[in-house]
Amino acid sequence: MGKLQIIGRLARVAASAVTPMALDEATKIINNQLDKRKHYVKIPDVTSLPLDEAAKVLEQYEFNYALVKLPADIKYADNDSNTVLRILPKGGTSVDPTTFVKVYYADADTIDKSNTLFKDMVDQKIDKQEKHRQTVREVANKSKQVAADVGNKITPRKRNSDK
Repeated sequence: MGKLQIIGRLARVAASAVTPMALDEATKIINNQLDKRKHYVKIPDVTSLPLDEAAKVLEQYEFNYALVKLPADIKYADNDSNTVLRILPKGGTSVDPTTFVKVYYADADTIDKSNTLFKDMVDQKIDKQEKHRQTVREVANKSKQVAADVGNKITPRKRNSDK
């Protein structure tokens, strides 16, 4: 019997002895987690609701929550003011009923600033495109000029004797 066969048999014997213990421990851990999560509830998805409605829903589920005003950002430009933009933990997540929920929203001032940022971004994009077009025009014109200059240098001139 070779070394590999001996090692293989020892591994099988060891695995058969350890496997029942490992299964028992894994079962205990899983059952413990399931017992712990029996009373978990799903966080209602209050995204896109007005703040006052979202607050009522979260209070019905007896969640502790905080309203967090978001800073101006381009991605909030198209949203309505004083509506829930996102929550943490996410809606639909099963959590302990004592979990603290953060409700993120943007007020009218934030939406206005976000719209200004968006318009500025669009203006910058348009300016950048125009500069690019201008550069392309300049390169094209310069290329035409160089081609014409080269053409003039290459074109044979008439000699006085050809007259």
